[in-house]
Amino acid sequence: MLAKPELPEPQRVEALRARAELARRAGDLAAARADLDALLALRPEDVGALAARAGVRERTGDLDGALEDRRAALARDPENPQLRGALGRTLVRAGRHQEAIPQLDAALAAAPEEVDTLAARGRAKLALGDAAGGARDLEAAAARAPERSDLANALGRALVRAGEIERAIAVFDGVLRREPGSNEARLGRGNALLRAGRADDALADFDAVLRVDPDSIDALLGRGRALVAKGEPARAIAAYDRAVALAPERADARHLRGLARMRLEDHARAIRDFSEALRIEPERSEARASRGVARLKSGEARAAFLDLDRAIREGVREPWFVYNRARALEELGEVDRAEREYRRLLANDPGYELARTALERLRKRREGG
Repeated sequence: MLAKPELPEPQRVEALRARAELARRAGDLAAARADLDALLALRPEDVGALAARAGVRERTGDLDGALEDRRAALARDPENPQLRGALGRTLVRAGRHQEAIPQLDAALAAAPEEVDTLAARGRAKLALGDAAGGARDLEAAAARAPERSDLANALGRALVRAGEIERAIAVFDGVLRREPGSNEARLGRGNALLRAGRADDALADFDAVLRVDPDSIDALLGRGRALVAKGEPARAIAAYDRAVALAPERADARHLRGLARMRLEDHARAIRDFSEALRIEPERSEARASRGVARLKSGEARAAFLDLDRAIREGVREPWFVYNRARALEELGEVDRAEREYRRLLANDPGYELARTALERLRKRREGG
């Protein structure tokens, strides 16, 4: 029918729209895109076609194109909360979380029950560091759609980020009661169990995933972390070795293997792992801080200080790394600066015994003891 040149434009538009929808449902996204392009060539202002093409572009990974279409659709119908929510959700998928929040807020003000928009706002808040706010939104979304395991799993991960570990375990338990084969829930529960100090139970979850999917990178990394927590870094390294072999560009695998090697005092190879992690992901500040500690233990005080100082300026705040920066200063002969660091540590945490011992050591050093 579309081949007939005499077909009036309104009928041609509707035929293109119907055929595009049929192609989309059949999974033929290229055909759907071609028909939507043809429709929009005839009617560039067609909001429905813009929204439909945005969906097709998003499914094929063209997030920039999807955002262009979603913005164009919203500009033509600015009071439409569905269009605004869709724009916000695509922004979240594109990693543009700060931009997404106002769009999602406005969409939810008009349609507060929209589950996917609520979940998207929760994910955006998590990405922006608001773990508690993200967990609240995801909890509300999961309550509105209790049958959706994807929302429950996202809620469990958010609760772990928010430090509500036992609640997270309960959420993952609920998913596994409904879907015993859910590897996503088992991985989530394993990570939560590790945070709860239950390394044996966590290891059982990671191993259960690996029995089904031996190449699961996340399960291999979880297994390694559980074994380190159990005091078995050598066995952990075997899991990390496999993860690195399967996914050589995963910076977290290199970082974790470096930490396990430090436990074995294999500092030279730990430094190589941390350096590789930083090559892959230069913003991984904790790998830089860990490399600083390994360099300090290898007698490279100047390089250690530079790594630790930069990592701390980039936001790493764990007292262990601040303590080791002070140790590096002490090794470099900058005793006064080291002492100030130790005193700050002790002021922030009067029970931090490493800082207290260091100050006592400096006192004896000054007294010639």
